[in-house]
Amino acid sequence: MMYSVRKTTVKHGDANLIVLIYILIITSILIHQYGINYLVIFCSSALLHMLIETGLSIFGIRKGSVYIFGNELPRAADVVLKSLVEGPAFCVPAFFVADQFQSENYLFPIVLSVAVVGLAAFYLGWRDKVNIGKLTKEETPLVSRRAMTKPLAVILLALINSGCIAAFFLIPLTHRGHAFTYLFAYSVFVLLFYFINYNLGVRYIEMYESETKKYTKPGIGFQMAGLTYDSAYEMALLVSPAYWLTFYLGFFMLD
Repeated sequence: MMYSVRKTTVKHGDANLIVLIYILIITSILIHQYGINYLVIFCSSALLHMLIETGLSIFGIRKGSVYIFGNELPRAADVVLKSLVEGPAFCVPAFFVADQFQSENYLFPIVLSVAVVGLAAFYLGWRDKVNIGKLTKEETPLVSRRAMTKPLAVILLALINSGCIAAFFLIPLTHRGHAFTYLFAYSVFVLLFYFINYNLGVRYIEMYESETKKYTKPGIGFQMAGLTYDSAYEMALLVSPAYWLTFYLGFFMLD
């Protein structure tokens, strides 16, 4: 069984709050410069991630208490905070890239978006690494594992993702390039996040050996393949309704 692993501490909320402020500033600038679509994608991606995070909490995948500057967050507040960070952090820059590509601007949005996402990803991973290093022998980091190869889950995910791909292809041709650029950019940004956090030791792939009943960490080749699969297939298509559902509901104002 293959698992996507996240390693944090109870202080993860501090870094999330700071990154949320960072995202709000970036999004506010984009709204001011380019219009209401950036508020729309911010809200739609955050709401979708709230549904995902709620499900992960209900099924016990997200465990442990999370604190902000020493104050324990209720589980609902933790879900909201994670969603406001993990959704817009990738979706807003991806929408910016799609907009700029449509205007035939290529180098500027790539460099700017990679810098914005990379800085946030590095800060989150670095803070987790530092906080894990400060744990005493009696304390343990918070480890959450999301199964990636359960047969029924894989079948269900394939069905969901097939529908998501079909929804993108049903977007009118005049807007389809914008939609797929957004989807591809989102995948790249999530992969960048995983790459940075993998090298910081807080995000990685594990295998569960049923014979030994232990989790093992495979080599770099398997790590790259697993994290690419996670970012480009599971994450990108699973959160794609933040774009196409919003598009079909008529909330975007596209030329």
